[in-house]
Amino acid sequence: MSDDVRHLGTIEGREIHGASGPAAPPEPPPPRAGGAPVVHPGGPPARPGRTVAVRAEVAEALHDIRDAHRRGPKPNTRPLPRWVERLAWVLDDAIEIPATGGRRVGVDGFITLVPGIGDAVGVALSMVVVSAGVLAGVSWPTIIRMLWNVAFEGVVGLIPFAGVVFDMAYKANDRNVRLIEADLADRAATRRSSLGVILALVLTSIVGFVMMVVLSLLGITVMVWILWKLLGG
Repeated sequence: MSDDVRHLGTIEGREIHGASGPAAPPEPPPPRAGGAPVVHPGGPPARPGRTVAVRAEVAEALHDIRDAHRRGPKPNTRPLPRWVERLAWVLDDAIEIPATGGRRVGVDGFITLVPGIGDAVGVALSMVVVSAGVLAGVSWPTIIRMLWNVAFEGVVGLIPFAGVVFDMAYKANDRNVRLIEADLADRAATRRSSLGVILALVLTSIVGFVMMVVLSLLGITVMVWILWKLLGG
């Protein structure tokens, strides 16, 4: 061995001979088994990002929404999100009434007590549940039936005091969540049921309107006859 070369011993498991020239850079460690990230000197380990998984979830949801109208009698493979059920529970069942055998009411009835904006806020929150059903791909008859539940509860809720009691008892949000779940489980049966309810509502509205017109005309006729008698006709 020449005079200008010295033996430096073992460093990091490798036998290194010193020299007057510059030392060679250390080799990077080999990749670990099982796809584990490689540790690079002087920096944090490279971790697989969460962005790809999130993008895949969003794309799957958008495709499911886009193809909902072509699903036909096939039930939806994407269940109703848990937060929708939780929202309906808070609105209609969050508070237990003491000494009533487990009967419950929600915050929706108390929201409607706020003058001016209470009813509007209640309807807006109920429409969130309806919108979740639309995004899940429920059929049009079910959507119309859900809108009827919200409108019926909202109109009757305008009656002072009695409307609040009706709001707490009718529970439109609970009804709509059950409709969504039934539609997603058995679209054909729920569609038939919803069509039957819509037809009954239409017929009832027509019959009610005709009866109202007939009674109004009858009342006007009776009043005219009474006035004619009083005036000596």
